[in-house]
Amino acid sequence: MSKKVQIKTHFDGKVILLLLVVFLISCGLLAFKINAVADCNVKAFNIKSNSFKEGELITFTDVTPGAYEWRWYFGDGTDISFRSRVGHSFAKSGKYTVKLLVNNNCTVEKEITIIPKKEVLNTALIPKFSGPTVVHEGEEVRFVDATPHAKSWEWRFGDGNKIDAIDKNPKHVYRKPGERIVTLVVNGDIKYVQYHKITVLPAKTSKKDWIKERIERRSDSRVDPVKEYFSQVPEAPKRGPEIDNINEAKFTALLLGIAENKLSYQNLTKYFCEDELPLVQVKKGGTISLKALDEAVRNKTVKIKHVALHRDKDNCVTLIVLDYKTRSLF
Repeated sequence: MSKKVQIKTHFDGKVILLLLVVFLISCGLLAFKINAVADCNVKAFNIKSNSFKEGELITFTDVTPGAYEWRWYFGDGTDISFRSRVGHSFAKSGKYTVKLLVNNNCTVEKEITIIPKKEVLNTALIPKFSGPTVVHEGEEVRFVDATPHAKSWEWRFGDGNKIDAIDKNPKHVYRKPGERIVTLVVNGDIKYVQYHKITVLPAKTSKKDWIKERIERRSDSRVDPVKEYFSQVPEAPKRGPEIDNINEAKFTALLLGIAENKLSYQNLTKYFCEDELPLVQVKKGGTISLKALDEAVRNKTVKIKHVALHRDKDNCVTLIVLDYKTRSLF
């Protein structure tokens, strides 16, 4: 008697289900990978702007098919944007690399150039002044301002980098020949400045009068008592060209200009007699020199309460009485 051997095959349903899930996940990952690779083939995004200037709004738009996630980097240190279309403005001019990361996988970059924004100026506010175009060294030159709205003036005559005068119609003497550019700023608004070119020629030379020179040489050999007496009489104090224009308000403005380091010490001394500069009386009755005052207030915050100028019979300022609020000066 023979026995039939029966072999039963048992398939677990859970195993089949697990294999099916793994297969579907693999297909999904493969499809995502294929889609991501396709997205990376698009190497562009749209940029739209009326002008690529400082502060102007620029629109960036992604056109990648199937994209669902975006990260925008603008290269100027600002925050990341996370939309397909964003607006952005650059505060400073220069070249920037804008980068877009699509679906956290594909990177697209473009370089853009931002140009400076040209400010539109009101021509009515530009200073208007006149002066000569050709002068000789050693000659006194006068400049005349005709700006209707001007209340304060900052003149630079081309001799240095500081303000040379704060008068409406200043005078100046050039000591060296050459080309100079005179500039004027009114009311402290440096956006509005006027330029004037002036040529300084060498000093004029006078022809020698040989006959007169010979007579003078002969007469010098004889002693003239009258001439000798008057030669010993002291001359009147040397007067600067601006000595008659100094007053309390002008001195206060000069002092504030020195405190802001806009004026040099020479700008101050030209308003006083050259042979004897005035003393400055400060708090508690003490006195200092004009040079010491210049060094004390330069690059410091000064609040002037009162100024008084005392003159002698030659109209030279001999004493300046100064009252101020800042205690740390002297």
